[in-house]
Amino acid sequence: MDSAPAALPPAPAQALRQALRGSLEPRWVRWGLPLAATAAVALALSPSLRPRPPAIRPLPVAVVTAEPVSNFLTTRAYTGEVVAGRSSSLGFELSGTLEQVLVEEGDVVASGQPLARLDRRRLQAQRQQVLAQRQVAVAGVEEVRQQLILAELQRERRQQLLAQGAIAREELDQQIQSSAVLRSRLLQAESQVDDVSARLREIDGDLARSVLVAPFAGTVSRRLLDEGVVVSAGQALITLVEAAPQEVRVGLPPAVASGLRLGESHPVQVGDRSLQASVSALLPELDAASRTVTVVLRLPVNDLPVGATPRLGLERSERGEGFWLPTTALVAAEGGLWSVYVLEEPPVGDNNAPAQGQQVARRLVDIVHSEGERSLVRGTLRPGERVIASGTQRVVPGVWVQEAT
Repeated sequence: MDSAPAALPPAPAQALRQALRGSLEPRWVRWGLPLAATAAVALALSPSLRPRPPAIRPLPVAVVTAEPVSNFLTTRAYTGEVVAGRSSSLGFELSGTLEQVLVEEGDVVASGQPLARLDRRRLQAQRQQVLAQRQVAVAGVEEVRQQLILAELQRERRQQLLAQGAIAREELDQQIQSSAVLRSRLLQAESQVDDVSARLREIDGDLARSVLVAPFAGTVSRRLLDEGVVVSAGQALITLVEAAPQEVRVGLPPAVASGLRLGESHPVQVGDRSLQASVSALLPELDAASRTVTVVLRLPVNDLPVGATPRLGLERSERGEGFWLPTTALVAAEGGLWSVYVLEEPPVGDNNAPAQGQQVARRLVDIVHSEGERSLVRGTLRPGERVIASGTQRVVPGVWVQEAT
């Protein structure tokens, strides 16, 4: 009878797992970990093998030097109005029917140029009538003058005859009386001629006034009436603006106006045009509404639109200590304050400081006066410090920078 084979004793489970692990793990895993540990220890013990930190490159910035001032000039702008040297609403001195308007709005006219006419037919008829009366009166004067000349000659002859005893004294007296009467008639006839001549001159004046002429050279800004309208004396028909250097009228506080002098030139901005205007008048009365002094300035041009709004710039010296800095150098700080960034030299012995580099530091300041691109500030800023003028958004305190060349 066959006997059963003897059973093998079971292998321990831990020994089996180690045997399987050793057969499956790659060789580099078994040897790589000890080598990595050895390399780390070597690096730690050898300073020459440590990695170097990256070099610091200072950021180039534009700077200005803080220079103190004790006073400064401020420029304040005052608005006004552009006016023409002369602007007139023209009309006839007589009433009548408007016969013809010779200009249109925008026309440039010369001094004395006709602008409009009234119907003059009635005046022309009156003139013809009065002219005929004057001719009759002049003829009457001439007739009486000839009679008087004859009477004077007769008087002289009678005086001679009376001296010879050829006539009686009564005849000479009668001749003297006749000459006196003719002399009186001549005076009356001459007075009639003067009266008729005065009426003729009056009609000629009315004929001249029935033509509206330009009192000065200028531009027609408005035409108010058309032909056929019956106008009254003084009724506005045309508005004429003088074609001459224009003026600016500005209301200034009395204290500011007192510092101006006649003939001084000051800058005036009208739209995008910059002009120099000279002070021509300071009106003595204050404006009732604004309580300001009206200053009149003469412009060197005449092509600006009347009614435009100019800006008069006046400089004024004021006392105040601080530093003029570009407005771009200002950085908003806490509590409504402002600050600026300055360059500071690195501490002595700082081996981490880059060559030719400075660190950014902050100085608190207060704005005394601002003029667009520059501002006057005062605060913890010291004279001679170099202030970062622009690009402040790229830096913060402690950053390494260098002055841009």
